[in-house]
Order: sequence, then C-alpha cells, then structure tokens
Amino acid sequence: MTDAVRRQKDRANDLLSKGRLPAALEEFRRIIKAVPGELGVRQKIAEILARQGALPAAVAEYSEVVRRYAEQGQFFKASALCRVILTLDPKHEHTQQQLAQLYAARFESKAEGQAAPAVRPAPVQSAPLEAGAIAQANVSPVPAPAEPVEDLSVEIAAEELVFEAEPAAQPRDTLPQIPLFSSLSPPEFLAVLNGAMQARAFSKGETIVTEGQPGDAMYAIAQGSVAVQRQTQKVAEMHDGDFFGEMALLSGAPRLATVVAETDVVVLEFPRSSMDALIARHPGVKIALEQFYRERLLANLLRANPLLQPLTDEQRVALSAAFQSCTFKPKEIILEEGHPGVAVFLVLRGRCAAFHRNPSLGSYPDLVEGDAIGEISVTAQLPVSATVMAKEPVVALRVPAEAFREIVLSNPGTRKQVLLLASQRMSRTAKQGLLAHAGDHRV
Repeated sequence: MTDAVRRQKDRANDLLSKGRLPAALEEFRRIIKAVPGELGVRQKIAEILARQGALPAAVAEYSEVVRRYAEQGQFFKASALCRVILTLDPKHEHTQQQLAQLYAARFESKAEGQAAPAVRPAPVQSAPLEAGAIAQANVSPVPAPAEPVEDLSVEIAAEELVFEAEPAAQPRDTLPQIPLFSSLSPPEFLAVLNGAMQARAFSKGETIVTEGQPGDAMYAIAQGSVAVQRQTQKVAEMHDGDFFGEMALLSGAPRLATVVAETDVVVLEFPRSSMDALIARHPGVKIALEQFYRERLLANLLRANPLLQPLTDEQRVALSAAFQSCTFKPKEIILEEGHPGVAVFLVLRGRCAAFHRNPSLGSYPDLVEGDAIGEISVTAQLPVSATVMAKEPVVALRVPAEAFREIVLSNPGTRKQVLLLASQRMSRTAKQGLLAHAGDHRV
C-alpha cells in the first residue's frame, strides 16, 4: 500500500469515527478503486451500508468479501461474515451455499453418512477481519441523516496509483480441509453454518471461558490470539483456525482451563443446545462431531505421552477408532488392586492417586496428564497391582486391553517404551520395598 493510499484510509477512518457516514463511504470506495484487494476496506463499506439501512447493498458487499476469503482458504473468517449476513437477511442462502461447495465433504466415494477425515488447515496470510461488524451485527440498522458529501479525499497522483493484484483463488482440491466442517455433507454443512453457530467478538483481556465452569459451547477462532490458563498460569496460546472448549462440551466435564483474549478476538461459538437440536435433524453431524472429538483427543494425547509417538499413521487411526473418552469424579476408582487388567487409561486432564489396600505398603507418585494407567498389567496380562483413584475431576481415554495389545504393542518402538516404563516402575516399587515377589508388576 502506498503512503497516499494509507493517508486516504486514515482520512476515511477519521470520518467514520466522527459519524460522517456518507463522506467515509465515499472515501473507502475511492480506496477500493485503487486497491481492490483490500478486504478490510470492503468490510468497512459493508458496515457503513448496513448502518445506513441499505441492507441489500450491505449483504452484496459482505458476500463479495466472503467469496474472496473462502477462495483464499480463510474459512473461519468467511464463516464469521456469513453469520453477519444472516443477521441482516435471515433468508439469504447463496453465500453459504458457495462456502459449502468449496469446503463440504469432497470424498464422493464415501458412503452416505460416513465422515471423511479432517485435517488441520494450513496457515494462511490474512487481512484483518473487522470485529466491529461482528459486534454490531445484532443491532438494527438506523438510516443516517442526510449529509452533503464534501470532497475531502486525499488526491492520489497518477504515478502513485498502484493497483493491487488480487490473490488468486485456490482450486477446490487445494483448499485446506477444515476440522469438523470438511467431514459434513453439503446439507449438513449448511445446517451447521446457518443454525448451530454464531459469531462473537471479545476485547483484549476479556475472559471467554472459565476453568471449572460447565462446558456449554465450543469455539473456533476466526481471528486473534487467546491464552490458555490453568490455575491462573498460562500454559498455551491458540490462534486463527484453532478450536477450544470441545473437551468440556462433548465429555460433560467442567471446563479444564480458562481462555482469555490476548488480542481483540472474533470466534465462532457452537452452543450445546444448538448442536443437540441439529443432530436430531441431521444424524450425520453426530458422526462428524464424534470423529472430530476423537482426533482432538488423540492429538492432545500424542503431544503429552511419548509412549505413543512411535506409532505409524495407520496405527494412530486404528487407536483413534478404538478408544473411548471417559470422566471420573473425585474419589472414583479407575482400577482396583487384584482385578484383571481389562483396559489401559490415558490421562488427558486431572490427577490420580495410586495406592495399595494395605496402607503399610505405602503409595506411589500421583499420575498426571500424559500418564498411562494399567498398561503394564495389560501388557503382561496380570492382575492390577495397585488401586488407582481420581483425586480431582479426570478426563481419560480408555483403550480395551485386547485393542491395546493388538495396535500399540505391535509397534516395536512403542513396545520398547512400554517395557522400559515397566522396568522403571518395577525398580521404583522395589526400592520402596513393595515387591512381594519377582512377578509383581506396577499398574
């Protein structure tokens, strides 16, 4: 962008801040003539038109921005503006249908109702999404009073008039697959887009979800950055295209972390009530949602547990299909000493205590996020040697013993990790004087 165009944009924003809508609109339109690829400016034009009550013109301008975002691979920004369009014209369908044509399930060979694999979208360079449009979307437009349009523009000399080449639209087969959405059929995709989500804006420093509270929605970040906090300590950051909150929403457990906006943020919110109502009408959405949940759980697990890192892609897919998510309340027993090892539990959230029925034998260090429970008894096909109890709310993955042996232990690298872990635990147990005999194994 040239300095002259930048000055003209500053002038237009100043007019807008003073409520001089017709003059600001004229300035922004002059900028678009010089720099047609400025999507932020196009959004400003649409926002002004909506505030003036020119709804069909506003919808047309927003639709053009959605089309360009979508064709550049910026799905979540396009989706957020689709929601803005629906607040202006609830019967509008064309723009959402275009988005579905680009991003709904593309695997025609899949059986109907069978979800296609979802892949995390590749990073995309993006123009700013105008959060003001999101925040004002639910406000009824009020026509602005008539105002003479003065020629207040900053004239751009001919040699400064540089037209910006628009980014090329990506072919459909090269666009990123979007978690959850790209597993949906076009009708399911449109149903989610139109009825199961809404766009929301949060200011920098504002809390979006709070640790310990009920999880009644999940979110996708359309623009901005958020901080993930556990007990007031920052543990992670998330950015455009990231999902959060699905764990509490789909497992029924309380929120496992607090999420705070680090910048001004626009998110897509998926409330539980809307998703439940949608699933009742479109069962295929439930299939896609469950697959999305499994993939997210497995991704979290692979980050936390080195035991599973040697698995091949094929084995990870098989493991994803084998595990079930489960939750435990404080003091609830997960495994009991002396009982058969019927499953392996992989801790995703929370803390567990491991101890013996005989208190004189002592106890073990707590099991925390990323730890496996019961893998030694399952591997050796021996009874569980200690009781494991949830000390706080726990979210875990449960893999049946037979599936664990078939999938995980068939990988030489993973089998080596399991045997090493078993040796370490047995050594620790021996040092505590807890080994009753040479065949005694840790959970």
